[in-house]
Amino acid sequence: MTMRSYVLISVVGFCLSAGLILGDTGKSDTTKTYFWGLINIRKNGGVKYEKGYWSDRLFHRREFHEPVNLIPLELRYGIGFNGGGGKEGKAVRSNWMRYEQSVSGFKGGSFTARIGHQVELDVLKTNLSYYLFNTSWADIHTGLNFRYASIFFPATLPTNQWGTVQSSWGVSKRSFAPRLLEMSISNSANLQWFEPWFLSFRYTYGLATSKFYRSPEKEYDRTISGWGPSVSYSIGIRYILDPGMSNRFTVGLDFKHTYTKINHISDPDDLTPITRFDLANYGLFLTISAFYGGKKTVGDVAKDYYYYRDYVTAKEKFQEFISLYPQHANRYRAEAFIRECDRKIPVQLMREGMNFDERALTDKALNRYLQARSLTDDPTLAKALDERIAMIARDRMYRAEELLAEGRAQEALSLVERTVRISEQAKEALPRFRARALLKEGQTALDNDFVLKALELLDKAETEDPEVRIEADLLRYQAATRLVAQANRVTDFDALELAIQSLEKARELTGGLGTKNERVLKALKEKLTAYETLETQRRIERRMERERKAMEIVKRKKLTVGMTVPEVQDILGEPGEIVRKTTPKGEDSQLWIYRLKNGRTLQLSFREFILFKIEEE
Repeated sequence: MTMRSYVLISVVGFCLSAGLILGDTGKSDTTKTYFWGLINIRKNGGVKYEKGYWSDRLFHRREFHEPVNLIPLELRYGIGFNGGGGKEGKAVRSNWMRYEQSVSGFKGGSFTARIGHQVELDVLKTNLSYYLFNTSWADIHTGLNFRYASIFFPATLPTNQWGTVQSSWGVSKRSFAPRLLEMSISNSANLQWFEPWFLSFRYTYGLATSKFYRSPEKEYDRTISGWGPSVSYSIGIRYILDPGMSNRFTVGLDFKHTYTKINHISDPDDLTPITRFDLANYGLFLTISAFYGGKKTVGDVAKDYYYYRDYVTAKEKFQEFISLYPQHANRYRAEAFIRECDRKIPVQLMREGMNFDERALTDKALNRYLQARSLTDDPTLAKALDERIAMIARDRMYRAEELLAEGRAQEALSLVERTVRISEQAKEALPRFRARALLKEGQTALDNDFVLKALELLDKAETEDPEVRIEADLLRYQAATRLVAQANRVTDFDALELAIQSLEKARELTGGLGTKNERVLKALKEKLTAYETLETQRRIERRMERERKAMEIVKRKKLTVGMTVPEVQDILGEPGEIVRKTTPKGEDSQLWIYRLKNGRTLQLSFREFILFKIEEE
């Protein structure tokens, strides 16, 4: 039964682990859950995975997860039976108990007489590789184990028969009720494919002590005891109660086999012929535990993107993983994935560009093609990208010429400017399209009577492309005609100057204004001269007024000690600040403060309203 049990458990564990697909990655394909959410089976919905996807799901599912660095507490309680012999494994083995001499053997009693319970406690199970080397190759933990086990309804020993061999062995009726206390070293390994649960494999080895003779009054004979080695093997499943917490808790079931060999019997009163007994126990245990770590990291997310062929995002996530976990044991794997992403990103970008091309999103497609071209070292891929980029450039230039012919010069220029980075033809044609756009703007300005602005734009257009001179001259003649019309409506000084400049510009463009317009120009200049003369006289008068006021200040009476408050006010006016107080003699004392332009202050001190001190600071 032992072999069958382990085979069954192994097959079930492998099926649960290996036959299932990726859990939640945020992708669009659907996921079906089974067994209350413990198992997530993903249907790919036609998604083409990157090569190696299934192998990764089976053997490297959570290779970038955080190490489980500590399991502080793991408590088990379960029911088991002592067996391992016979056809079905329900009986004890024939040589499970040994004696001092030939006596009738004890077969362990009925099946129910060998059923008991056990309580186990594992404490401080640490990931030694993590703490010793700051890395973790696997979630393998080592700690201390304490176990208590006893039988519910023990069977009666054949003490009467044994007493016929030696009287001390049959003193009274006794039952075989082994009560075990064990302390062991516990080693366990966790194997996790999914976030909500994992498999746990455990092995312990240590020493056990036992009292095993019990009276009908259920009291153990303290003079008879034994001790010996004990080992156990278990496999179980754990369900994580709250995967999001930093200190997480689990509940689960374990199937365990324990082998205890009590081969050192202490029997000072020679009350039993038993010299050794071996207990092979099989049981099912309910387990609760707490642990730290084990969370899915950005590295696991990066791998999901990689196998979904989003190499750009995968690379960013892998780089973030290396930054966050520089000492992770699988850092080298992340670096290998980054190198693969660098190799495959150009292909991904080209595919995205083709997808945009199919939807007539040419600008977005071009951006992808250019990114792919800058990254690829593959000559075949580079040639294909160059041909497609050149085709887009030719199509754009053809469309730009069509827009120009339709009078949409600004749109044509914008298209050519977006094409310059990928086409020498566009670079050469750019001045011509700029000139045409400027001519169009000049025409619009002229139509809205912004004549000087129109002339400025025409000059710029001719600078960009001298070939547009004829069109520019035609527009300049129209501008000259409008300048003459504007000059006749001048009413202020600024307008006078603008009108005169306009007429002179028009005369320069056309070679002459005609008699009528020449008289207009002459009258405007006379008007401007008169206005300038008037303005000059006004400036002279304002300056003379300032000089006069300055002379009046100079002629004023100078400030001297002994002046009264009104006299000072006549000369300097009111001060910026007055500080007033009364002297011990009851006299009025004032400090007048004037702030000067150079940043200094003039301070005048009065006593009984008479100036007695002048200071400048």
